[in-house]
Amino acid sequence: MTIKALIVISLLAGTALAQPPIAKLPSSPMAFVVDSQDNLIIHVYRGRILKLSPAGNLSVVTDDIRKDIKKSPYPSCNAMAIDTRDNVYMADGEKIWKMTPDGKVTLFAGVPFTTTVKDGPVATAQFRSIEFLEVDATGTIYVAERDNTNKDNLGDFYLIRKIDTNGMVTTLFNTRDNPAFKSRWLAGMGIDSQGNLYISDGDGRCIKKVASNGIISTVAGLCGKREFHPVYVQGTISKAELMAPEDILIDRTGAVIFADGRLNRIIKVANQTVATLAGNSEIQPNNVNMGGRSKEGYKDGKALAALFNFPQRCAVSIDSRQNIYILDGGNDCIRRLSADGMVTTIAKRTN
Repeated sequence: MTIKALIVISLLAGTALAQPPIAKLPSSPMAFVVDSQDNLIIHVYRGRILKLSPAGNLSVVTDDIRKDIKKSPYPSCNAMAIDTRDNVYMADGEKIWKMTPDGKVTLFAGVPFTTTVKDGPVATAQFRSIEFLEVDATGTIYVAERDNTNKDNLGDFYLIRKIDTNGMVTTLFNTRDNPAFKSRWLAGMGIDSQGNLYISDGDGRCIKKVASNGIISTVAGLCGKREFHPVYVQGTISKAELMAPEDILIDRTGAVIFADGRLNRIIKVANQTVATLAGNSEIQPNNVNMGGRSKEGYKDGKALAALFNFPQRCAVSIDSRQNIYILDGGNDCIRRLSADGMVTTIAKRTN
């Protein structure tokens, strides 16, 4: 082989391995999901929905989710989920909006301007304050909503509810009365391919699993051990401690992966072990900050050297190639943790 041929092969290889340019977001990313073609569907501030392809091409799904709605209530989005047909569901207080792949938005569930809870057909069922949504492989939608009425002066609690494929809404349990899951604060939710639900108990600093048969168990964290001044302990799940688990995803092996909002790290639970998957933030001594904290940062590169900034908001999702996408709210960007352990910024707010 000639030197010239070697140079050509080298240049072609370099081109194939080159990272696409960072997509320029017009405003802050607020939520996102991954569709069936591994595109990121991104909600950015003020109601614009964008699509980012695996090749790094950014396009507009809709420039305003409110544009086809002729009168109040107008849609908003504080959480997103997606089904296998690439319909996107957006939580908005007491309502859930549905957006088709071509950007058409309609009211899917919830009675506007109501603040009560009512099960039954989706056309008449009522919600109060939806914070998290997940959709399983069958199209069943799971909802976590907060009840902040402070009934009996016992503080807030959450209801876990389900919208089945026949359009019936039922309440599975609430975190005030259920003896296996008592909490005043939920911080994230995920679902696996078998329809098992995973919930971050922000109050207890742990993650719980709600199996499809209704059985509740602890996946990681020593629930309720430390109300204040938490520590992060890696290792076997019988001893590992979490600080502030938030959004959750489940990979194809069944590993539970989540963002810890105060540690500024991505953490993995697999083979009965808790370990850092990405992030290398300096953790403050636990007597310094009563809620726990690590030093925020911004650095791409190898996963265990990367730095994140999660306190404003964070979210995680995964594509068919097992690349993990991370909404890094403090840095106003979306980052990718590749299956081979490299963190890169793929989209960032530019103004």
